[in-house]
Amino acid sequence: MNTLISELGVTGWQVVSLVIAATVLFWVFTWIISFFGQRLLLGVSGSSVALMMLVGAVTARAMLGDQPTMAAGIIVLAVLFFWESIFAVLRRRRRSMPGRSARSVLQNGVIDEDGLRLAHLNRADLVVRLRRAGVTRMQDVELAIVERNGTLTVIRAGQQIEDEFLADVVGVRPT
Repeated sequence: MNTLISELGVTGWQVVSLVIAATVLFWVFTWIISFFGQRLLLGVSGSSVALMMLVGAVTARAMLGDQPTMAAGIIVLAVLFFWESIFAVLRRRRRSMPGRSARSVLQNGVIDEDGLRLAHLNRADLVVRLRRAGVTRMQDVELAIVERNGTLTVIRAGQQIEDEFLADVVGVRPT
């Protein structure tokens, strides 16, 4: 019975500490992902997966404190789900979050170096993603867009694009 109580038990100050740690680390982790996320999601490699796993493990361990318990885990998960629900409401109210807009990185066969830099990508990342999309020549691409979630959308030359589909894309030059 004492083992069960020790696994479940947390003091009031430990709860406060868990909530503060989970909140601070959630926001720091969210900021890191908003800054590097598009690049990490666009070019998923072994090293980017390892990095995200290690960052997640370190963050989780830091949130739970010295002696993780079941109650501590439940409290931290509740805080994380609370903040995620707040983000969901904010996303519905505001379509594009700063730094997370869909962004043009190639238009009419010409690479937009500023767009790549703002999406935290380089030419090599773009070329790999274009190859995966079956593109063999830059001039075959009317528009390449790094979406908010980091995926690359490729619109081939000659395809008609309705304005509605480009309304939230940053960096599209008038044709």
